[in-house]
Amino acid sequence: MKLQKKSLLASLAAAAVLVGMSSNASAGLDITNWQLNLNSLAGQPGYSAVAGLVDTNLNNLSFNGESYVTNTPVVGQTGIYTSTDVGVFDITQKNGGVPMNLGGGQLTAYFQGKDLTNINTGVFTFTGGTFSVYYNPTVVYGQTMTSAIAAATHYGATVGTQIASFQVANTGNPATSGGFINPDGTPSANGQVTLTGTPPTTLTPSNIFLDANGNSFNQSILLSFVTTNASEDPSANPNTPTSPSQYTIDPNLVAGLGQASGTYNGQGGPNYFITNGGQFKLQYAPEPMTVALFGAGLLAMGWSLRRRSNV
Repeated sequence: MKLQKKSLLASLAAAAVLVGMSSNASAGLDITNWQLNLNSLAGQPGYSAVAGLVDTNLNNLSFNGESYVTNTPVVGQTGIYTSTDVGVFDITQKNGGVPMNLGGGQLTAYFQGKDLTNINTGVFTFTGGTFSVYYNPTVVYGQTMTSAIAAATHYGATVGTQIASFQVANTGNPATSGGFINPDGTPSANGQVTLTGTPPTTLTPSNIFLDANGNSFNQSILLSFVTTNASEDPSANPNTPTSPSQYTIDPNLVAGLGQASGTYNGQGGPNYFITNGGQFKLQYAPEPMTVALFGAGLLAMGWSLRRRSNV
């Protein structure tokens, strides 16, 4: 009888774990050996150069970039901030360092996020946002440009065709959509920031992402999963509070991030520039119904064991 009761408890515990996994957006399975089918853009104006271009055997896309975080104190809640995060990223490598075949063009990403920052607990969690990916047959990211053009094109990150846009999932968990921070609100030194995206709202064309066999993914089961090592970029912040417009980074990058002239750490903040280097992955979304049925099966098994123990 004791053994049967232990089996019942084990079954219930297993079911609880599965239910927990079904509510965790990072429980999706990483997709390996997928393909980026830039050839699908051929025929559009300006895209003849990418005809026949398919980058294969992808496990992740590697990116580097800069973001700017603006924090607004929540009235009456000490140490709590609502935050906005804007980032521009250049994607040039795959699988941890292998150069991508971009046909002489550029692959970039633009991020707009909202989060809740809690200095007291040392964490922040994303409450929403978008992570969008663009391809352009020529390279303009970071090229010489005026501040007006940099602002309009987000430093060249949004020039070209948007091939995908993922909504940031609000998981309430800093390990799956958020990160950890220092007491002053800056990200932990080289700390990990994670974005979990819901199935893409925009995937143009639909065969831009292919599986290992060259077949289009079912858009409804596709997730994005982004991790980046983030650190405050003190060299990018204004030199002095009295000269807040003096930046040591490209002022056009500042314009591209939408940074308002005149802000400085401590003025309406804290506000920070952040350097980022990380990976963009694709995942299969867990199927809640399947997980729920599996959990129900374990519960039924446990109920059966309980009935036997009462016989």
